[in-house]
Amino acid sequence: MGILHSISLKEVYETAPANAGFDKYLELDTGQVYTGGLLIGNIFSPITTQLEGNEGQDVKIIGNGAILDLQGEQICISYCNNILEIDNCIIINGNIRYRGINLTDELIEPTGYVEYCTFYNTHDYGVRIFGAGAGIRLERNIFVNAIETGNDFTYINGSSMEWLPTGANIAISIFYSTYGIPELVDNWSFHDLPVINSDSLRHFVELCEYG
Repeated sequence: MGILHSISLKEVYETAPANAGFDKYLELDTGQVYTGGLLIGNIFSPITTQLEGNEGQDVKIIGNGAILDLQGEQICISYCNNILEIDNCIIINGNIRYRGINLTDELIEPTGYVEYCTFYNTHDYGVRIFGAGAGIRLERNIFVNAIETGNDFTYINGSSMEWLPTGANIAISIFYSTYGIPELVDNWSFHDLPVINSDSLRHFVELCEYG
């Protein structure tokens, strides 16, 4: 029997072809371990108060039962009007984020879905939807043991904020009127410690973008 080596998810992303209307179309191998995270799109600079980095791309990840060990990182589609679709992955040691922003003259929101994925011992959250909501669907996922890592950070100045607790399996934006409500369909959430599992805010929480 051969030894299964891990593969960098970023390297697979960089070499992935365009297909089916997506700029990057990743079809992963069953049982293969892929390591590290992905940043798709821009970042917000608290120094210049501008969006900086690369333009977003439409991305589809077909997992086929692959294991994504994010190693403390994220798969994040950030500050772009693009699509991220992920299905049939096992996701550990990180989280998935959809991150948008309401600028003075423009609403920038990623869309897409996460479906048929298993999240286990994820860091901060399983999925966090930030500055976005409409056009995002979480369907038939299993979320187990999102790990509380302290307070999350505001995008405005990078400060830790007590109103941004981590440890929830699913976190969405509280600003429904601006960003819309994501579609949550038949997801299952669990924490193996009874005292944590009995706390509803460790399963689902609404968070402010600003802290």
